[in-house]
Amino acid sequence: MSFREKILWTTLVTGIPLYLWYFCAVGLSLAVGTGAASISIGRLAAVLTGGLIIMIIAVAVVASLNRREGTMVPDEREHRIENRGISLSYHMLCTGVIMTIGAAWLGWSAVIIAHILAFAFIMAEMSRLVVELHGLRRGY
Repeated sequence: MSFREKILWTTLVTGIPLYLWYFCAVGLSLAVGTGAASISIGRLAAVLTGGLIIMIIAVAVVASLNRREGTMVPDEREHRIENRGISLSYHMLCTGVIMTIGAAWLGWSAVIIAHILAFAFIMAEMSRLVVELHGLRRGY
């Protein structure tokens, strides 16, 4: 497994459980009807910051354990794989922004709009990671 692939796996494995837990909890609280009272911007900021810190620590550990193993300088194949991931990520982010505009137009609260936007950013990033990992594993 290449160093780039290890970094992508580390980012994906550390990010998915935390964000999945948080957004499932938010979705369930909205479905039950207690969502508007229980979700807050402070809690969202804490989860996003905590997730970022966990990812940074995990990537730093992987990088320090694999110091002698290659560099992060991509070749042409990796550039193509990265471009595919960025392309899909861009489309998912645009969809999330359109959903956010629609939520604002419908008069939803600012807290829910912030959660929709954060969810769009996280889904875009996670989809980019999955596409890049798929490309690296497939070899094209």
